[in-house]
Amino acid sequence: MYKFFSSKEAEVRYRELGLWSEQTFYDIFREKAVRLQDKKAIVDARRTYTYKELLELVDNLAGNLIDIGLSPGDVIACQFPNWGVLSMMHLASNRIGVLCLPLHDGWREAEVGHLLKKSNARMVIVPHLYRGFDYPAMIASLRNDLPNIERVYSIGGVTEGSLPFEKLLEPSGKSDAEIDAFRPDTNLPGAIMVSSGTTALPKISLFSTNNLMSMIKYYFESVKLDENDIGAAIAPAGTGATGYIFPTFSLLLTGGTTYILEHWSDPKEAIDLIIDNKCTCATAIPTQMTMMIPLLADMKPENFPALTFFSNAGAPLPYETGKEIEGKMGCKVQGMYGTSDAGAPYMVSVDDPQEKRLKTVGRPLHDCDVDLWDANEKKVPEGGIGEVVWRTAMKSYGYLNDDEETAKTFTEDGFFYKSGDLGKVDEDGYLQIVGRVKDMILRGGRNICPKTSEELLIGHPAVAQVSVAAMPDFRLGERACAFVVLNPGNSLTFGEMVQFLKEKKIAVWELPERLEIIEQMPMSAGGKIMKNKLTGIITTKLKNEEEVKIA
Repeated sequence: MYKFFSSKEAEVRYRELGLWSEQTFYDIFREKAVRLQDKKAIVDARRTYTYKELLELVDNLAGNLIDIGLSPGDVIACQFPNWGVLSMMHLASNRIGVLCLPLHDGWREAEVGHLLKKSNARMVIVPHLYRGFDYPAMIASLRNDLPNIERVYSIGGVTEGSLPFEKLLEPSGKSDAEIDAFRPDTNLPGAIMVSSGTTALPKISLFSTNNLMSMIKYYFESVKLDENDIGAAIAPAGTGATGYIFPTFSLLLTGGTTYILEHWSDPKEAIDLIIDNKCTCATAIPTQMTMMIPLLADMKPENFPALTFFSNAGAPLPYETGKEIEGKMGCKVQGMYGTSDAGAPYMVSVDDPQEKRLKTVGRPLHDCDVDLWDANEKKVPEGGIGEVVWRTAMKSYGYLNDDEETAKTFTEDGFFYKSGDLGKVDEDGYLQIVGRVKDMILRGGRNICPKTSEELLIGHPAVAQVSVAAMPDFRLGERACAFVVLNPGNSLTFGEMVQFLKEKKIAVWELPERLEIIEQMPMSAGGKIMKNKLTGIITTKLKNEEEVKIA
């Protein structure tokens, strides 16, 4: 049913290294829960779960999922806000070999319909109402095109066509032995992560328990996570590692405690979450960290006495943002590089020097095979720029029910994942991401990397956010356009922008040739700026300007 992207030799190697084992996520969690009992496991906006309570609910849920006829390999789609119930579903699914498909709570018919159809999901669980939106009604509107959906459960209330999720949390009457009969093979697909869809509809990546657990083990080593840690989960949970695996699931598997920010609307709420709960660690996407900076102006490390590290991933973190976070919050900024499609082969260690932590994504994790390739899939010369590729203990099987997309993204033998990111390695072996293969702007035959001017412009006092995207040009093919969100009460002209960049000694041909001030960046569910939408905006604007000229 699934194409395996590993060899027997690789499996033996990963087991000898302790990266792969026979333990499921549920096994690891149960060990912690039996020992820790009344310790807080997860605290969200709705309730607090102790380890004992969470274990009981996971066991009840697993038994009831068996009773309603779910079998190993079946998919359950879960569209939740940042709630602890996602971990509950993940662990219960993992106990019986079912796959939990997380959906971002902001996705609507286009993304949800696509993912439910692509996954052949048999069951959907949604909130009854959340932030004024009727999720069961959305699922009902899609069901004519989704013959595999057998049941829809809603949390906090029911409508016609949905069943009460709370019934699944009642004791099932099944013994541990009966449930254990469904225990999955840790080398079979046991987890799903969904890409955030910056340029297309989201894709569904399949990981075995061992794949995903190896990534978590590398994270433990990089940040020295243990059961004394108290985490702040700030990023959206529905799209992968940054919002869920690192800040919430990892803490559960070490015996720590996680406080979850339900919805990102005001950076102050995230800062208060860290302070009020004496969090020792936090995880967010770079955009969120940048938005916190103005609120940290009058703060000092004494305001965050417990905070030791702040993890981020999902997009490049501006150097100045990282430096401000460290200076004001008294912690170390820790970054990771990878994808929801194939894991994270590079992580910065909290022991790395500041310049390496803030200007690179780290060195390759031990026993990860990584490389930089040119367009012909040949290794680039030392010091050169190439596409980042890897094969690791954490790399996925590819995309669920999508052989065509899998063939585009993985090498023919299935071993190497092609990231689409351009990187270069410094003299100490640390990787710097310099752009995306598709984001390079081709101006009259010369490649322009947007990241260069973006990293400089974010240092301008008027600039809150910046993204440099391609705009069409009849003569040169493409030119660079800088899109800027301003800090409140500030202004910026094109001339001021150019002068600022010239003072930074940027090459003349890399200067953006237009400035667009916008209210907000178009963002994917995972918090990445959607450059294709920016290019669409400027393309339409140029067309309208041309029509006005002609008229």
